[in-house]
Amino acid sequence: MNRRLFLKLLLAIPVLGSLGLFFSPFVRYLRPTLGPMANTVQGMEMNLRSDGDAQLGEAGGGPFGLVAPKDEPLAERDIIFKLSQFPKPWSFAEFNFAQRSKEYTFQHFQTTRTPGYVVRLPDNDKGEKQFMAVSRICPHMGCVFNFLEDPKAVEAYNYPNAKNPMFACPCHLSVYDPLEFQMVGNERLRGKVVSGPAPRPPFTFIFTENSEELVITSVEQGGIS
Repeated sequence: MNRRLFLKLLLAIPVLGSLGLFFSPFVRYLRPTLGPMANTVQGMEMNLRSDGDAQLGEAGGGPFGLVAPKDEPLAERDIIFKLSQFPKPWSFAEFNFAQRSKEYTFQHFQTTRTPGYVVRLPDNDKGEKQFMAVSRICPHMGCVFNFLEDPKAVEAYNYPNAKNPMFACPCHLSVYDPLEFQMVGNERLRGKVVSGPAPRPPFTFIFTENSEELVITSVEQGGIS
């Protein structure tokens, strides 16, 4: 290598570095859930150890991590209920579901907690148990709504026609019927809005169940309106 070629290569280093800094915002625009470019050459994902601490691990994903997994919230731990905690229809339990979202700061993540209800509904036509797990965050303005076991109590929420327990929000008097369904786009969702300004039924939790336990693993994503 002669001296002239060496000097050209040497001068090219800062030029290429400047181009990289120039184009990195466009990469972030195309994939806003990515971290800073320096951290996304191989892609990054958050893994939660069993002790609840967060760590960042490499996850592949190609150049600049453009095909890396999205930075979605991850549950700190599953919520587990014994089915024996719900001995009859309309038995219910409260819980708080914690999840961590990746955050590109020195803290690396933020934790959010979503309050929820698990409610045992009346058995279906085959005599099988039915459950509903909902976020208590009202889809209207984000207030925390209540579960009213006594249908007469729903009258205070400006809905005198309740024939079964309801979810009801004290802020703007939205009332949701756990036994009714409502079409939202192409989806048929349980928890129809029967009164008030709420735009849709409550957001739900994803859960599995067996003969002994009900396990809540994640929550439906969505914002208030």
